[in-house]
Amino acid sequence: MTQPPDHPEERAGAEGAAPPPDPAPENTSAASPPPAAEPYPAAPPISEPYGQSAPPGITAELAGRWSRLFAAIIDGIIYSVIGWIIAAPFAGASAMYDNKHLGSRLAANGITAIIAIIYFTWQHGKWGQTIGKRALGIRVVRAQDGGPIGYGTAAWRVLFTYLITYVTCGLGGLLDDLWILWDSNKQALHDKVVKTYVVKADGPDPYAGN
Repeated sequence: MTQPPDHPEERAGAEGAAPPPDPAPENTSAASPPPAAEPYPAAPPISEPYGQSAPPGITAELAGRWSRLFAAIIDGIIYSVIGWIIAAPFAGASAMYDNKHLGSRLAANGITAIIAIIYFTWQHGKWGQTIGKRALGIRVVRAQDGGPIGYGTAAWRVLFTYLITYVTCGLGGLLDDLWILWDSNKQALHDKVVKTYVVKADGPDPYAGN
């Protein structure tokens, strides 16, 4: 029987066609998102201005400026009257206001200053409150932890006030008092020097054990 002639095309199909070419790789660059930009470096911490925030140990609310002012007025009246009563017999009541008796006036002022030092040192060291502060519901505490300031700090606190007042002929004392008006922690200069805060006395009393 005669075989049909071989056709090259059929033989190639019988033997198996050549594998199709590999598909072209997909362009993934267009589909994939661009690499994320690196974040900007963190800004350096901003340093807080001097005396801006109370330390972590202070839990009581800072006393208001007006409370401190009125407490100081009350205390000033009290120790001035006490000083006048004590000084008058020694200097003479009329001599205390007579320019001809400068020595008597200086003696009277010295006695009043001593009375004030004792007045503030004793009450701040014992209770953290003078009569004026007690009337306004505020007290002075240690800046580090809100504890009692002690008699030593109480004495240095009032001594600094008198020193800066007399050395500057009163200007330093005025600046000391006015400092609380713009200080963020409502501290006077003597508070900053001895590291104390004046706070509201509506919380736990750190002087209870004294």
